[in-house]
Amino acid sequence: MTKINYRAVIMDYAGDGERTFDFEAEDSFFELPADEVVEGLIRKLGENDGLKTPLRYELNAAKRYPEKNLICAIGAMLLIDGTKSPFIAMIGPA
Repeated sequence: MTKINYRAVIMDYAGDGERTFDFEAEDSFFELPADEVVEGLIRKLGENDGLKTPLRYELNAAKRYPEKNLICAIGAMLLIDGTKSPFIAMIGPA
């Protein structure tokens, strides 16, 4: 299968504000349901950061905007201390 470059812009309350993350995935990746695209992004983030355990998160909403070729997601990262850090992510082809 062909690999495609994707870009995610992630804004979170607890971190440095905004982070751009470029990653590669199969060309069929963006055809998955919006929540599964977010799950794939979170998995890639954990792999990129070299984490030994998967990132934990709570997804509140994931919406596809076909006219913009974009998926928007709102949720919270579940931190080790039990608190939640809200995030917004925008995902699309790079």
